[in-house]
This record gives sequence, C-alpha cells and structure tokens, in this order.
Amino acid sequence: MSRAARAFRVAALALAVAFLPAAAAVARAAELPSGGLLRTPFGATLAERLVADGFDRARVETLLGDPRLAINQTTLSHAIVYRETKADYSKFLTEERLSRARAFIAENRELLAAATAKSGVPGEVIAAILMIESDFGAYRKLHPVFGVFVTLLWAAEPANFETVRGIVQSRLPDATDDKVRERSRAKAKWAYEQLGYLLRIAEREKIDLPALEGSWAGAFGWSQFIPSSYWGYAVDGSGDGRADLYTAADAVYSVGNYLRSFGWKSGLTEQQQLAVVRRYNNSELYAATVLGAAARLRPGAKATP
Repeated sequence: MSRAARAFRVAALALAVAFLPAAAAVARAAELPSGGLLRTPFGATLAERLVADGFDRARVETLLGDPRLAINQTTLSHAIVYRETKADYSKFLTEERLSRARAFIAENRELLAAATAKSGVPGEVIAAILMIESDFGAYRKLHPVFGVFVTLLWAAEPANFETVRGIVQSRLPDATDDKVRERSRAKAKWAYEQLGYLLRIAEREKIDLPALEGSWAGAFGWSQFIPSSYWGYAVDGSGDGRADLYTAADAVYSVGNYLRSFGWKSGLTEQQQLAVVRRYNNSELYAATVLGAAARLRPGAKATP
C-alpha cells in the first residue's frame, strides 16, 4: 500500500470515529419503541403501577397498547436536561402580533368582558397570554401529550440509560452521565404525577387521549396548561359542560381563573401584577412581555410604530 493510500485510510478511519457518537445516537433514536408499549416489560410494569393506584385495568391496557403511542425523541432530547437560555419575547410586541391580538379582542369582546367580571383579570392581559402561548390556537405543537409523560417515565428505566444518554448528549455534549441519571429520575417522578392528572382529565372530558396534541414538554391547549394546571384551574367558559382548552371561551375563562387563583385582583401594583403572571411562567421577561403587550392592547393605546 502506498504512503498516500495509507494516509487516506487513516484519515477515513479517523473521520468515521469522529462521527461514531452521532451515528450511534441516530441509530438508537431509530430504535425507540413505537406502536404501543403494553407488551414490553416497561409497559407491563407501568400498567400494574397505574392499576394499583386505582385506574381501570382495561382502560390502562387499551391506552398503553394503542398503536399511536411511541417514545418521543424530542422530549428525550429537550426535556430530560433542560438548558436555560434567554428567551426572545420581542416578537410578541411587534405590530404584526399585536394586530392579531386586537382582532381577537374585537371578535371576543363580550366573552372577555364576562371573563373579566368573573375573575377580575383584564381582557387584554388574558389576550396577551393566549397570544404568547399559542397565537390563539394557531400554534398547535404536534406532539402527543400522553406519549410525552410515558416517554419521561421510560427514560428513567436503567435499561434505557445508554439510549437516553446518547440522545441528550447529542444536543448537550457537556451533560454528564450523573446529570442525565439525576434529571431522568426527577422528571419521571413529575411525569407520573402529571400522567395521573391526564388520565383523570381524559376520562372526565371524554378525550381520545392518544390523539391529544401539545408541546414536547406536555403542555396543551391555547393556554398551554400542563395536566395539573388543567385539573386545578381549567373551567367551562361556554356552558357546554366541558373544559376544552382548544376553544376560545374555555381558554379565556381558564386563564382568568388561573391568575385570579394566584392573587390577581384590582388595585395591584405593577410589581404585584408581575409576580402573579410569573406564577404562570416563572420568567421575569415573560411577565414583563405579558404586561407590556396588555398595555398596548388597552382601548385607546397607540399602535406600535
């Protein structure tokens, strides 16, 4: 073999080794369970746990065996080890976004007035939150919510650690093994609590649970409530006997009820208002953006230049 050929072979081997972790992560991702999990050891164990906690066996087994249920790679990649970054909310204060919010307020003036009378929360604050959270339902975030919480439970299984680590570290190379293990356990504890709320919600509201879509983190509806928030604060605003957060009336009333429950009332200072909005999303920038947008949405406010 010539010197040039040997050099080429060495370079090719080095390149293959360099790409090995990424290739392995892709291979592992392609092998993630799908098409229902009931017949897997993990699914069978989860079913027994849910039944022991009082959920109907037939219903649990139907849900865990549903062919639409799959392990969500995006949830594994983003929700196990979450890296806080400075969010950019400036786009929500542009005239393009605010004009859509004004149109929503104009179309739902009576609804917003009724929600304000009930909760004390100004309609423009409610509209600002729905604009930021989902663009009034236009941004649907296509991830099956049931699968998100099952995925977080699956990720905490020791047998799945290598797969989870590969996916997490492909996005965050500095995430240590200990960090991945620690966060997997913590997220699984939270996920099981949320899964319990989600099952109760689906039963009460007659929801086709595997079809319910939301974010990779498990929030859903115009208001982007996680299941525990839905269970505690979602209300029926339309009078049809259901709280459907994918409808304007129920989303509006539910946001108002949430903020009222955390202390919104007339006479609050701006700092107190910010503190209440931070209970919705614990970010100073988020809260400031909500109140800034609401100020521009008040009657008589000038349009953004």
